[in-house]
Amino acid sequence: MKQLLLSLILISGICNAYGQTNCLVFKDKAHISACGLYNEAINHPQGSKESQELFIRSINACPTYAPSLREISVPYLKRGDFYTWKIFIDRAVAADPEGYLGIRGWCLFEFLRDYQSAAADLEKLYKLTNGKPGFTGNGDYDLRIVMALCAREMGNYKKSIAYFDDCISKPLGSSKVGLFDYLHRGVTKMMMKDYNGALADMQSEIGVYPKLAEAWYYLGIIQKHLHKTTEAQSSFTKAKELYTKTGYYMNDPYCEMPDQIYLSDIDHQLAAYRHKQ
Repeated sequence: MKQLLLSLILISGICNAYGQTNCLVFKDKAHISACGLYNEAINHPQGSKESQELFIRSINACPTYAPSLREISVPYLKRGDFYTWKIFIDRAVAADPEGYLGIRGWCLFEFLRDYQSAAADLEKLYKLTNGKPGFTGNGDYDLRIVMALCAREMGNYKKSIAYFDDCISKPLGSSKVGLFDYLHRGVTKMMMKDYNGALADMQSEIGVYPKLAEAWYYLGIIQKHLHKTTEAQSSFTKAKELYTKTGYYMNDPYCEMPDQIYLSDIDHQLAAYRHKQ
């Protein structure tokens, strides 16, 4: 049976090279040399011996050249060597806080589940950018949503909802509400036992992304809490259809996603109805 996977963090989207840099913007020899070596490095496969050696040469030419510090760190992150990744990404952040706090914060959240450190990075960036911290490296999340999820995981629901509300009510630039913003806020409200608020958010999520299995699954959970048994069964059935046949579900090649579900979760809910028949 064919399954359509929603891959939120594509291998090319987590921390790949941004592309060629215009070295003419630099005036000093160290930066020009580091930039040229950076441009040469990103023409090689990421993590290859050739690219890593060129990034090392770039950093030797200019120890504060942040793009090379960031890019040399990426293969270590993907391979699970978080210690070495952090050595290099910390240097990138020190060289260019506004450019790299968001990347470090997102990766601390996504890969290490270090919510406290991730929140600290993102809150610094929030202040530096006057409340407009930007997006995750793959573009799927406004970083205010990540801040909201960090606060939620640390048990601060009030702060979490404040960040969700800020992001949903004031999208950055011309962007609209994110693909999963209502989903995460709805799950958070469900955790707070605000089932009517959660219901409204999950219905809004379905309006944004009607083929997402997670949205229908959590809609069913909320309906159960509201004693809407028939509706809940219908929502779980819809979630399974989307998960296995015609829709999408959250999937990441490296980590479990926030509020991600599995087919076994849906089957567990549907089993309760079969036992009653």
